[in-house]
Amino acid sequence: MKPVVKRMTLALALCALGAQGLAEDMPIVNDMPIVVDEPLEQDAAAEAEPSAEEDEHARVKQAQELLIELRYLAAGADGIYGPNTAIALRAFQKDFGLAADGVLNDATMQALQAKAEKKADIKTLQQRLIDLGYLTGAADGIFGDHTKKAVQLFQSMHGLEASGEVDAATRAALFADGAEALPEPLNPGDCGERVEALQKRLIQFGFLGGAIDGQYGKKTSAAVKLFQEHLARQQAYAGLDITANGKATPLTLMILTDPDYSSYIGDIEAGGTGSEVQRVERRLISLGYMDKAEDKQFDDYAVETALEFQRAAGIEQGVFGQAFFDALFSEKAPEAEHFVPHLIAEGDSGLAVREVEEALVLAGMTIKMPTGGYDAKLITAITRLHDYLKAKDSPDASLFIVPERLTVEAQDWITQKLQDVATDLDATTGNAEDIRRVQRRLHMLYYLSRIGIDGRMGTKSVDALKRFQEVNGLPATGEADATTRDLLFSDGAASERIPYRVEVDISHQRVYVYELQDDGSYQQTQNFICSTGVKDATPRGIYLDGFPCNRWHYFKKFDCWAQYSFEIEGDIMFHSVLYSSQDESTLRSGSVYALGSRASHGCIRLEVKSAKWLFEHCKRGTLVILIY
Repeated sequence: MKPVVKRMTLALALCALGAQGLAEDMPIVNDMPIVVDEPLEQDAAAEAEPSAEEDEHARVKQAQELLIELRYLAAGADGIYGPNTAIALRAFQKDFGLAADGVLNDATMQALQAKAEKKADIKTLQQRLIDLGYLTGAADGIFGDHTKKAVQLFQSMHGLEASGEVDAATRAALFADGAEALPEPLNPGDCGERVEALQKRLIQFGFLGGAIDGQYGKKTSAAVKLFQEHLARQQAYAGLDITANGKATPLTLMILTDPDYSSYIGDIEAGGTGSEVQRVERRLISLGYMDKAEDKQFDDYAVETALEFQRAAGIEQGVFGQAFFDALFSEKAPEAEHFVPHLIAEGDSGLAVREVEEALVLAGMTIKMPTGGYDAKLITAITRLHDYLKAKDSPDASLFIVPERLTVEAQDWITQKLQDVATDLDATTGNAEDIRRVQRRLHMLYYLSRIGIDGRMGTKSVDALKRFQEVNGLPATGEADATTRDLLFSDGAASERIPYRVEVDISHQRVYVYELQDDGSYQQTQNFICSTGVKDATPRGIYLDGFPCNRWHYFKKFDCWAQYSFEIEGDIMFHSVLYSSQDESTLRSGSVYALGSRASHGCIRLEVKSAKWLFEHCKRGTLVILIY
């Protein structure tokens, strides 16, 4: 057999390629295939082992794959050594200090492999940082500023030197099972348990005031921003990339939830002012020591509450430095057994006012629903107390000569001694004020309507007293004997067991329905959004005679209609949103959009389904309505 002659045809001649290599301005051309005529016959042994040409083809293809991975070559790996491959090799060789001759020698191949391995290692590092939340984006194998900052952050969070270099200690910590991941971010608009946990920590450190509601709204966002601004002022966190934008980033959350985090910046002094004083006041309020609104003034009362905290915490008194800050903002900070007392006056609000209100209600001096506000109704009750004591020739009447203000001594008398006076009466003697005190207590316990408070022990009052005695396990005599009085004017007095208790919370624009259970307790079963009267148009109080009125109700004064009207008292009603006529298609959308805010003339507007529920379930005599 004659040997096979291979004919090789070059499809494209390469120009201007000499000892100096490709000219810089030479256009890029694609690698072209070398066409080889196939032999008619081949030896079997030759087929079993790759030829030198095939070896070279595989070597070029491997180099191309590495060049593509390292971003020196964009075209596919085809094993053909063409101009693009040559240009890519030269660029790589130049970057790595090799002779830039475009020759795929052993040194170049080894450098390619080493660089690819290093890039793969960086990718692995980046992916681990991404998985732990320290790095965002994709793992690209490029160790740039973004990756370096992520490494520094990881190092900072794990007690390592924040060099940004992945040394042995950093690598070991990064890939350890116990490596701490950054939490998922939280943003305005989020809600749920994680937001509740965020709010709890913000309250703990004095950046947020008020209650936890699980809603990432404006107040929470502002509190997060305050915390971020605080971090920017703390030297320990000055090097971290923290933006004060109100968004709870993973880093923000990581620091805030760190059990070892200290918010201390500097000492504060008596008479001082500023944001750190405000934080201290917020925390003292949340722990129950302080009963005034924060005002950024470390005045005498604020200092007194801080000293009381120091006594409770067992730390040095009178020095408000790091030990004080760390104890105050600790998760284990002791709560106050009672707030530090202070003078209260008309216009004030808080715990001290509420304590006075509750004591006056318990003594039958008022039917004012306790709100914590020192208002005209409270002034009337204090005036009544003064007149009552004066009529009995009590020297304690002098404590209440000016009802618009109460000293600490006067508050102590109301909360500690008034109870003894409360039971000192005989409603059978005809003393009108004594009878009214009995009637007020019966009203506040849902046994007697408000119009029954008239100073006369008539049939309705006697029946109400008998019912109180029955419910509380006393002989139903209808007489206010000593045993009855002791229970009636005490915290242990049981209220009337009415099937439904409907509470209207004006502050939150909500209506809550509680249903009586077999064991005598009440369980909330309904929660309605509502619109109460603008300003104070909806009267607060207890109402016992509510009843369903009209399926459609016309309000002549305002020329509008509503569904499912339910009278509370007089012109004050529950009813649906408004209509222009007795037709559901004439719904006034403005009344719907206003739900959740004060918008009515005094009535309590509800969604149609909510008004219908009350209308159908709560008949006259089956509910008590509390508006507060």
